[in-house]
Amino acid sequence: MNSTGGNGRPGRPARLSRERIAEAALQGDVATLTMRELATRLGVSHSSLYRWVPDRDGVLDLVSGVMVERVLPDDEPDAENWRDWLTRLAWAMHDEFLAVPGYAAHVARPHRHHPESFGRLRGRAVAAFRAGGADAQQAEQNWTVFGHGVVRWLAAAGSHPAEPPFGRYLDTLLRGLPRHAEERPSPLRPEAAAHTAATASPSIGDEHLLALTRNLTSESAKVRERACETICDWVRSFDRREVRTLASLLASAAVLEQDETCLESELNALGELSVTGLFDAADIATLRRLPRDSVRPADVEHLDNLMEEYF
Repeated sequence: MNSTGGNGRPGRPARLSRERIAEAALQGDVATLTMRELATRLGVSHSSLYRWVPDRDGVLDLVSGVMVERVLPDDEPDAENWRDWLTRLAWAMHDEFLAVPGYAAHVARPHRHHPESFGRLRGRAVAAFRAGGADAQQAEQNWTVFGHGVVRWLAAAGSHPAEPPFGRYLDTLLRGLPRHAEERPSPLRPEAAAHTAATASPSIGDEHLLALTRNLTSESAKVRERACETICDWVRSFDRREVRTLASLLASAAVLEQDETCLESELNALGELSVTGLFDAADIATLRRLPRDSVRPADVEHLDNLMEEYF
């Protein structure tokens, strides 16, 4: 790939590339990664990073592309090796996903998977089940069980001492997946199944929500500002309960905030959360107590937009 990505001047290699961004993202816990932290690792400005990737989800798409390349076997599955092929795929997922802190948990959470990278993974796995004798519908169903089962085991690794070893779990899983359709209740119509998948609620989980609320109420202005940046980076990963909790806390924090930079970050985070449409005026009613003249002229627009939209 051209390292300039079309953004660098001829003869001068760009300091950034998608490969470098993915490599830097893989050097820490991807579950808590923020754009500012990533920019620091790369030695570039926050704004420079945004010229290459639109947001945190864009970074995770790059990471997923790298991870899928790492786990896919080089050979193609066939009628003789399909079970062995899937076993090798699962063990590669085990080794690679667990080697990157937070990645298995990220993949296990309901969210928009990168269609190119995870589409390749799904396509190759479905081909393996087809090679084993499954029809097209059964192969897709087997992939759903296989993919979700492996990823969720990896996401829970270490938190459940009674969990069977991965090898035993995988063997049981593969032996239990039928190769042919059997008598069962009629499946959901394709459009209904697609609707169910599309409406699955994302969530960051209680552990991350608690960490964010603690940081938003920290005595350190830097910690509060960083928490606001994290909310902006994760805005598409919250469910309704999480959005309402954070919006209410941000509104109260803004009214009490003494640091001008933090106030700007809190109002900006509220603006980002408002795009989700998951909180109501009652959740941020406290914000009406914030005097407009206490906000820096450069940041008044954030407040005015919120007041106009909700009040």
